[in-house]
Amino acid sequence: MPRQEQTIALTNLDKETALAISYQALKNLKWDILFAGEEKLLGQTIKKWNSNPQHVLITYNGSELSVSSEMIKDELLDITGKNKKNIAAFFAAFEVAKNNISTDAIEANKDAITELRSVTVAAAEQEQRDVEEIDKAMNLSGSNMYVTYGIIAINVLLFILMVVNGAGLFEPNGYVHIKWGSDYAPLTLSGDWWRLVTNVFIHFGIIHLAMNMYCLYTVGVYLEPMLGKAKYTAAYLCTGVLASIVSLWWHNDPVNSAGASGAVFGMYGLFLALLTTSLIPKQMRQPLLQSIVIFVAYNLFYGLKGGVDNAAHIGGLLSGFVIGYIYVYAVKKEKQEQKLQWIVPAVVILTLIIAFSYLQQNKVGDEVRTAGLNAGYKDNDKYNNSLNEIVTIEDKAVAPLSDTTLTDPELKNKIENTCFPLWKQAEDKLKQMQAYEVSAGVQKKTTKLLEYIQLRRKELDVFNKMIETQDQEALIPALNEIRDSISVIGAAIQKL
Repeated sequence: MPRQEQTIALTNLDKETALAISYQALKNLKWDILFAGEEKLLGQTIKKWNSNPQHVLITYNGSELSVSSEMIKDELLDITGKNKKNIAAFFAAFEVAKNNISTDAIEANKDAITELRSVTVAAAEQEQRDVEEIDKAMNLSGSNMYVTYGIIAINVLLFILMVVNGAGLFEPNGYVHIKWGSDYAPLTLSGDWWRLVTNVFIHFGIIHLAMNMYCLYTVGVYLEPMLGKAKYTAAYLCTGVLASIVSLWWHNDPVNSAGASGAVFGMYGLFLALLTTSLIPKQMRQPLLQSIVIFVAYNLFYGLKGGVDNAAHIGGLLSGFVIGYIYVYAVKKEKQEQKLQWIVPAVVILTLIIAFSYLQQNKVGDEVRTAGLNAGYKDNDKYNNSLNEIVTIEDKAVAPLSDTTLTDPELKNKIENTCFPLWKQAEDKLKQMQAYEVSAGVQKKTTKLLEYIQLRRKELDVFNKMIETQDQEALIPALNEIRDSISVIGAAIQKL
C-alpha cells in the first residue's frame, strides 16, 4: 500500500519529551492516538465521507524524529498525495506544539503515553492469545494449500488446452465444452455419468475461470488447513457432483452447464456450517460469517440473470452445509484425539448413492442422446438448413425422370441441362457441409448423401444410354440394380 516517510532533526529533546510533544501535535490535529511503544506513537487521521483514514507512525531515533504515513484500506495509489500532506501537517503541528506547550502539559502527556503503553502491551498480548487460539482451532500455520493449488492448476491447464481446441478465451464455444465434459443432460443421463465430475473443472471463458479460482483460493486458505486434505478434497468433489445433480433436476430444458462454482459454493456452505458452531473462535467467527453471508447473497442474486446456473450454486451451497455439519462432528472428535476414519468414505459413498439413484431413475434413451448431441453443435441449425436446400434440389433433379409427357430428345435435354447440374450443385453443397461443426453421426449422413448422388448420376447415365440405343430391355437390369442400391442407401440415410 502507498507509504511516505520523512525525518526531521531534533535539538535538545529527549525521547519522552519528543514523544510528549508529538502526542500534543496529534491531539491538536484531532487525530486518533491508537498505540504507544517505547519509541513510537501510532496515530490515525480523521475518516471523511469521501476518503479513508491513514496511519501516521512517529518514531524517535535519538537526534531525529521519523514520521511515516500509510494508506490502510487496500488503496493502490496515493493520487492526491494524502501521505505527503499528512506528514507536512504533523510537522507543522509539532512545531506549534513545541513552541507553545507548557511543562504541565508535557508531564500530563508523558503520563498518558505511559498509560497507553500499558494498553498497547495488553492489546498485543491479547492479540497474540487470539492468534494462538485461532491457529489451534484452524491449524493455519501447521498446514499448506497444496490441494487448493492443485485444483487451481488443473482448472487453468484444462482451460488453456480447451482454448487451443477452440473453446474461446472470452466468448465460449459450447460445442467444445460438450466434447470436453460439460454437464449436458441428454449425455449425462444416457451414460456419460463422468460429466458430473468433469464439468466442475472446465469454464466458459477466462472471467468465469478467474472468478471461481479467486473464490476457491479465498475459502481454501481457511478450510484446507482446518479440515485436512482428505476431508477438503472429498468435500470439494462431492459438493461439485451434488451441485451438478441439482442442476439436472432443476432444468426442464437441457442446459450446457460447467464450472467450479457449484463446488466453490459447496465450500462456502461448508464454511458457513462451521461458523455456526464453536469450532471457530468467536472473535474470528462474526466477521467471517458476515462476509460469507454477503458473498453468498450477492452471488445468488447475481445468478438470477440469464446464463448463470443458480440451481448448481444452490445445490452446492446446501450440500456443503450438510457435509459441513458432518465434518463438525468429525473435527470435534479429532480434537479429542479420536480419529474417525469412516467420515470421508461415508460422505463419498453417500454422494455416489445419490448420484447413482438419480441417474438410474432419470435415464434417457439413445434417441434423446442423439438429438441432444446433435443440438449441442454450433453448426447444427446451419446444417439442417443446408439439408433442406438439398432436398429441394433433389426434388427438381428427379422430377424429369417421372415426367411421362417428355419425348426422348426432351428428356435427354433435361438430363444434360437440368438433372446433372442440379446433382453437381447438391454435391458441392454437401462438400461445404463436411466442414460444419456437427456430430460424427450427422457427418456420416453427409458421406452417405454423397454416395447417394453418385448413384443418381449412374441412373442418369443409364437413361441416356436407353435413349441413345433405344434398347430399354437390355438396360433395365442395370437400372433396377442401381435403383435397388438407391433404396438401400436411402433407408440408411433415414436412420441417421
